[in-house]
Amino acid sequence: MKKETNLDKFKACIDKEVKAWNMTTLSELEKFYQNKMIVWGIMEAALYILPFKDYQTLIQYVYDKYGYNYGSAITKDDDAAG
Repeated sequence: MKKETNLDKFKACIDKEVKAWNMTTLSELEKFYQNKMIVWGIMEAALYILPFKDYQTLIQYVYDKYGYNYGSAITKDDDAAG
């Protein structure tokens, strides 16, 4: 059995929070902005715990899966150069 890394734990944490988004009566826009702040908080914690490479991997994971870009994700098409 593979040992779970801190990166895996942060991914699972974000996935768990996002999964619960549709359990409210908020509008889609309200849910998006409310939960963006929750994911942002998780990312802030990750910044202090993960090594730089893992943090960048987490940023890209969140962008690819949920569309939140925390400032250093590359485009979904891996087309950063244009």
